[in-house]
Amino acid sequence: MIKLILVLLLGWVGISLFKKFINPNSSKYVKTEAGQKMLACSVCNTHVPESDAIIKNGKIFCSKEHSE
Repeated sequence: MIKLILVLLLGWVGISLFKKFINPNSSKYVKTEAGQKMLACSVCNTHVPESDAIIKNGKIFCSKEHSE
């Protein structure tokens, strides 16, 4: 009985290692991309994501009102 359990355990470990060797990039966890770069407003120094920032005349603004 112990021999059977040992053989099954070794078989499971062997198959697991074989799968990792065949497909090393496979993972249960998905890597997420890093967040956006944050930029400081030239007027109020509030930090906003780069995609939301308004760049005018080489300066960075957080809103339309500050860019005027």
